[in-house]
Amino acid sequence: MRRYRIIIVFICLAVAVGAVVFKSGVLRPKSAQVRLKRPDAQVVLKIDGMDCVMCAAGLQNTLRAIPGVHRADVSFQDKQAVVDYDPAVVDPSRFEKLIADSGFKVASPAPARP
Repeated sequence: MRRYRIIIVFICLAVAVGAVVFKSGVLRPKSAQVRLKRPDAQVVLKIDGMDCVMCAAGLQNTLRAIPGVHRADVSFQDKQAVVDYDPAVVDPSRFEKLIADSGFKVASPAPARP
């Protein structure tokens, strides 16, 4: 019985140490560290033509795949896309073109916010 207690204590200790090390960023991949960086600019695009949640999910994945995009959230309910991006890497007009190429229409592009 004593062996099991010792084993459980070591397992709990290992989990706690691992959590602290991971939270500190030592073991976090560089791509995850880049995503935690504050975005340089943000644009909100109103989108017409989305018929379902799957349309929004597909468009969101397409926007996230663009190099220079830190975060892209597409809401079917709000009919809009919020994109955080690095203006040195990508031009926001590319988002409008990509949305149009996906079969949707940008109703009113909002100006980029630094």
